Amino acid sequence: MNRGMAAYYHSIADDLRRRIECAEYVVDEPLPSEAKLAIRYRVSVPTIRIALEVLQAEGRVEKLHGRGNFVRRPEERAVYGSAGHAVGRRAAESPPMQVSAEVRTVSATDGLSALLQVRRGALLTEFEYVSVLGTSVRGLARLYVPQRVVKLKGPVVDPSPWGDEVRSLLAEAGVHVASTVDRVASRLPSTEERKVFRSAAPVLAVERTSTDFSGQIVEGALLALPGDRAEAVFTTRTHVEPMEAVG
Repeated sequence: MNRGMAAYYHSIADDLRRRIECAEYVVDEPLPSEAKLAIRYRVSVPTIRIALEVLQAEGRVEKLHGRGNFVRRPEERAVYGSAGHAVGRRAAESPPMQVSAEVRTVSATDGLSALLQVRRGALLTEFEYVSVLGTSVRGLARLYVPQRVVKLKGPVVDPSPWGDEVRSLLAEAGVHVASTVDRVASRLPSTEERKVFRSAAPVLAVERTSTDFSGQIVEGALLALPGDRAEAVFTTRTHVEPMEAVG
């Protein structure tokens, strides 16, 4: 895509955004069909679809297959980060986050083998979490504990969006986390994620590994957060020694 064409797509998106903001197109109502928009802007339908993808990535428009493109209410964001991996930025009147969790035994794939530093086919306990706010999925999380470390069992009571309670289960079993590394990257959603999140927006992909005091990996996590409904926030605190008074 050359720079001129990209600017043209964004100019259409800018006009649609303005019409949404001035309530010409209202929340929960469909936009005109892609064919009608193509006629209005005197472009092809594929060009309109690219412009709509800009608004989909911003969370302003949601494409429902077979129904069309709908204006979506600006949504509060789920927050993943160092402060307890909490969910935040929610208004008091917002419905509570609903989190489902499933626990199963799986065998390590090549990817999980590399993540957890175990042999391929090694037995793992998988904790899978799906977080939903209203009708919107806010996160998919899969946590893995090698069974050579400890065999954890379900069910999970009062699950959190990012599986924070797995660390408590490890501690109860005598396994203590000494350090955690989070790697956050942006990527395009997989086919499964596009379907679950109902969005073509990029996802925040989090790869997390936790080690004990011996350096052994005791937990690994793969998280996917829809980029238009989530953010990652990490806080660093610096300890400063008080200066002695002079004189």
